[in-house]
Amino acid sequence: MNKRFPGTNIVRPDKSSQIHRAGWVILNPWQIIENGYVKIENSIIKEVSRKKISSQYSKYDFVDHGSGVLMSPLVNAHTHLELSCFKDRLDMENGFETWVRELINLREKTDTKVIKENARQSVNELYNSGVLYVGEVSTTGITRRIFEQSPLSGVWFQEFLGSEVANEESVLNGAQGELNFSVAGHAPHTTAPSLLKLKKKQTNLKNLPFSIHVSESDAEMEFIKTGKGKWADFLKTRGIDSSSWNLPQQSPVIHLLNHDLLDPLTLMVHVLNPDNKDFEIIAESGAKVCICPRSNMNLHGKLPNLEKMLDIGIKPALGTDSLASCDSLSIFDEMHYIVQNYNNIKPSILIAIATQYGADALGIGDHTGSLEPGKIADMLYIPVQAKTETELLEKITGYEYD
Repeated sequence: MNKRFPGTNIVRPDKSSQIHRAGWVILNPWQIIENGYVKIENSIIKEVSRKKISSQYSKYDFVDHGSGVLMSPLVNAHTHLELSCFKDRLDMENGFETWVRELINLREKTDTKVIKENARQSVNELYNSGVLYVGEVSTTGITRRIFEQSPLSGVWFQEFLGSEVANEESVLNGAQGELNFSVAGHAPHTTAPSLLKLKKKQTNLKNLPFSIHVSESDAEMEFIKTGKGKWADFLKTRGIDSSSWNLPQQSPVIHLLNHDLLDPLTLMVHVLNPDNKDFEIIAESGAKVCICPRSNMNLHGKLPNLEKMLDIGIKPALGTDSLASCDSLSIFDEMHYIVQNYNNIKPSILIAIATQYGADALGIGDHTGSLEPGKIADMLYIPVQAKTETELLEKITGYEYD
């Protein structure tokens, strides 16, 4: 449930001809209609307007949602549902490496049934909070079946790490309904360049997004810049030999660039420690970015430079990461956190980050992310009361939330 707006629900029209009315309709954050109507045929949006219903629409089923708002469903572009059972069980006060070690230890001791049950509960949490589209990343593969059977859409990523060059293309079987199945490289400090390049090539051949954690921790930065340090020692304890990884490099971003891993189908998650040169490289490559501010603050004590991203032309998506590092999977909560911790981020931009930019990052922007004609008619209804467009956007994003 959306705690601020009880009664929030995802609307998924069937294939009949329908007209949905609400006090407000957000086509996209820059086109908002008061007392708007969404005309739908065969589950596709045909028209959005403020025209009153006339006799020519007699064949349409009419649904009046009330005085609230209809908008595109929210996108959580980065989750790890298989870690949901570790909520409130890990130390986030003593550094990223400590958190990783504890996570690995707990995961090895936890029954698969417990992991699956908590993942299913997280699916319900996402859906009931207004999220329909998700970028779900799984190392074990446990959540694939759960994701397939859930009401969620988006992309499920099989994650790879280590040095072994696996050649498993079975997960890359394209779309199943509104779902896509792709692969992810864990990170430049955990995954051999040869394995990253192979998986990236496989996703590019099928025009699928490739997700990777990048420039997240101080341990990663030290390892990439020196090839040594505590993280290199940690990899050895996990049986991972990094001696052939072409290190050191100037930065994780440049490391990816030098291995041809940056293009518009790459989804870079976190991007917490880039310098100006890194930002320029990301922008020029067209690679997508997903930020997870609450998780970043909990694990690393810092926030991504959202203002710089927007200024340079990067249009970031929004994710929550896992419940092992964040207290909810709500994108409403993530937007409100941004309101509290950043200056001068416009509500319209926040809505775009939570919808349109997220859809683009997952490669599904052609059919969702806004309520524009031609897109799938999945919608989110929020029973929010507002007198003006500005007030509407501020309430949705949490500017007026105590």
